[in-house]
Amino acid sequence: MRNTENDDVSGFVLLVAGAVVLSVISFVLVNLGTILLIAVAAAALYVLVALLRALARDLRERARTGRRSVPRTPRGSTRRSVARTPGRTSPGSAARTAELARRSAAEDMRTAWIRWHLGTLPPQQRHADATFVAARLAEIPHADWEPARLRRHGQALWSVRDAAARTPLHQEVEDRLDRVAAMLSELTDEDFDTRCGQADEQYLYHPDREVRAAYLAGGSQAVETIMGTITAVRARVREDAAARAAADALARERNAALRALRETRRPAGMRDAHAAWEAQAEQIGR
Repeated sequence: MRNTENDDVSGFVLLVAGAVVLSVISFVLVNLGTILLIAVAAAALYVLVALLRALARDLRERARTGRRSVPRTPRGSTRRSVARTPGRTSPGSAARTAELARRSAAEDMRTAWIRWHLGTLPPQQRHADATFVAARLAEIPHADWEPARLRRHGQALWSVRDAAARTPLHQEVEDRLDRVAAMLSELTDEDFDTRCGQADEQYLYHPDREVRAAYLAGGSQAVETIMGTITAVRARVREDAAARAAADALARERNAALRALRETRRPAGMRDAHAAWEAQAEQIGR
């Protein structure tokens, strides 16, 4: 009796175990791709962690080796180095510094000139797209504008100057600012003080004579550019005035032609009456 019960229990256990094994095998077969992907990801993560640990150990060993190889300097002694000796720089480095000084002087002089004529400047707008910048450029300044209107236009352009640097309209904004400043310099009696454009003490009092000379030369070059801009604006103003005069003359001619055409389209009776009235007026005038 007991043997029969034991056999029944064993058979049930085997049946359950077989069902579990079959379920596991079925799950593996159905999700084989996902299981392989997880296994590959786990292996890659393991390799990456191992590489990072090896790299960290290598960096620590190099740091220890470097600290051991650096000689200690006794107290009171001075370590001399050619790179730290003042006044001794390589020719290439001196040339680059001089070129930076020249460019900095030119930009400082131009910016100071624009600031001088625009007056109080608004804060810069950092997030402005090309459409917003184009809206500021849509208004074209004219020679008959008053200084206050020109300043408002220039200040609006100044507010988007930095944002325009990230758009294709950057150069157009810079050119318009130069034009507005030149127009203001022609309309006002305020003389620009060029000392405001060369106040960078880093280059103005640089220990290298060539750097100081390059900084001064860059400022002079910027002043020449400003003078060229003013001359170009004067020529543009004359051209605009000539174009306006030509347009007005053409408008008068067109208006006269339209009046003559309107006269020819009047009824014959009205034309005859008008001619008779003119003839009578001439007789009375005699």
